[in-house]
Amino acid sequence: MQLPFRYQFLLAPATIILLLAGLVTYTLVELPRINRENEIPRQWELAADRALVMIATASHLDQVAQRMAATPAKRDELLFDYIEQTQIYLDNAQHSELLARAPEDIRRIIRDSTARLRDPEHVDPKVAHATLSTLLPALNQLYVGFQSQRRTALMDYHRNLREIVAQLINASLTVLLICIVLGVGLATWGLHATRRRLATLTQRAQLVCAGDLAPYPAPIHVRDELDTLDQCLAAMTQRLINTVAVEKVLQGAEDERRRIAMDMHDGVLAELTALSRTLDQAENAQAKTPPISELRANVAELAESIRCVIEDLHPQSLEILGLEAALRSFLARHGSSLPDYHFEFDPNAESALRPEQKIHLFRIATEAIHNVIRHAQCSRFEVSIRVVAQHLLCTVEDNGIGMPVAQMSQGHGCLNISERARAIGAQTSWGASRFSSGTRFEFSLPLVATPCPN
Repeated sequence: MQLPFRYQFLLAPATIILLLAGLVTYTLVELPRINRENEIPRQWELAADRALVMIATASHLDQVAQRMAATPAKRDELLFDYIEQTQIYLDNAQHSELLARAPEDIRRIIRDSTARLRDPEHVDPKVAHATLSTLLPALNQLYVGFQSQRRTALMDYHRNLREIVAQLINASLTVLLICIVLGVGLATWGLHATRRRLATLTQRAQLVCAGDLAPYPAPIHVRDELDTLDQCLAAMTQRLINTVAVEKVLQGAEDERRRIAMDMHDGVLAELTALSRTLDQAENAQAKTPPISELRANVAELAESIRCVIEDLHPQSLEILGLEAALRSFLARHGSSLPDYHFEFDPNAESALRPEQKIHLFRIATEAIHNVIRHAQCSRFEVSIRVVAQHLLCTVEDNGIGMPVAQMSQGHGCLNISERARAIGAQTSWGASRFSSGTRFEFSLPLVATPCPN
């Protein structure tokens, strides 16, 4: 499937943009994973920090409780410090993240200590000291465990981070490599496809400039500017072909006029001159007057010559009697100068042709017969017009000296025949005759979907 020019131009950058967008999307998906991996050691670190704060506050509470038990007089002075430290301890001991990560036995000790220390204003220093003495070893054990978990989480984090970074690097390098390969490949393909289409258009334009006006089918569907250019070039070529065809037909008509002028000069004018001389002799008293029958014969010959010229200009028999009668009349008029011939005409051909097609076919057939008479040097030729498979075929072949391949369809008469045939949508060809020597001319006109006359 051939893509339009603009899509070929945009395909490479669009593909690269899509791949890079996919890479960016993959990177954005991996970033939350990195954050999650980073969050695990951070949470263990926060839990360890809270455990450390609890150890520090518990130690300080134990010292304050011991001082309160040793110096009851300073109880009120030390109570404020005790209450403040107790609040700090309780805030950290009741944190959900810490309790969730603590072992069950230590979590039970923390809950018991929290219940006993919750009312610091009615604290019993001895009870507080006993509670804190049990709590501190548990908190130290919890802190050591949290630190161990934190170190393990950090190791896992670095290992996972290296894996994620390695995956991102591999994905980035792979996508970049694919982008380079696809970008170069698609750009090269688009350039090659565009150059190929431009080369085709250039070749057709060069053929038109060189005068080779062979028609070619224009693109049916216009997908881009190059198809529009191709359509315009095809239309211009067809117009040039039509113009050249008109010029060829006009040139053929001019040659026909020249031939008729020569016939009138050599025939009618010569006979009129002879008749004038005869009349001059009749006016001369001393000359013997020729008989009237001789003058009548001269006039009859002159009339026949004029009738032949008129028939060549526009055969009346073609309109009145039809194509077959016109061709037979033409062969009969040239009977003395013709070699042996055989004429075959399919009756179905008469009704299958329109009037203008009959005129063109008559001119083509007579021109082909003239070529046989003038150049073939044959002893026999055949003319056949028949309908075969919805085509009208006209063939003229002889057993003469033949025609060089380089001159087939290139002579002036042959070009005139080709242009007349092209004017009605027919095709012509020249080749070897079925005789042992000679030339075969073939004319083929489709009878189905024939274009209507303008």
